[in-house]
Amino acid sequence: MLPRTKAVLFAALLGGVVLIAVTFWGLHQRYVPSEAIEMSRRFISLLESGNLREAYALTTQDGFSGSTFEAFETKTRNRTDRVVLAAHPPIQWVGERGGFQTYGNRLRRWLAGRKLDPELLSLQFTMGAPFEVRLISVGEGKWRIRYFQTHAA
Repeated sequence: MLPRTKAVLFAALLGGVVLIAVTFWGLHQRYVPSEAIEMSRRFISLLESGNLREAYALTTQDGFSGSTFEAFETKTRNRTDRVVLAAHPPIQWVGERGGFQTYGNRLRRWLAGRKLDPELLSLQFTMGAPFEVRLISVGEGKWRIRYFQTHAA
């Protein structure tokens, strides 16, 4: 074999190995829908500003979040720390609580023709105190707030 042919063969082999390694790494990365994070941030901002009617519109409007606006107001008072909300510290997304989905999971679901997003997603934020927002998938990348609370660290 010519030295140039060996070099091309080695470069192709090395490129293939790198491609496989990067693909393996990428498929194992955690996937969290950006739409869910943004909806949660918006919901928390609405709670902070006291705009409960608009916040209620983002919920599932059932027994978990409050089947009526009055029930939602009560649940908001019971589940949130007013001191934390009034202080207006910056909202920071910390991560997902519980199980998570990878890009590989999404690829397998897509290949099987199944729904891509998980049914329930629990996101953790910090804003002076930990704040949890649980969302439910309503299809096609759309989410609704199902449960929320401030809690101890």
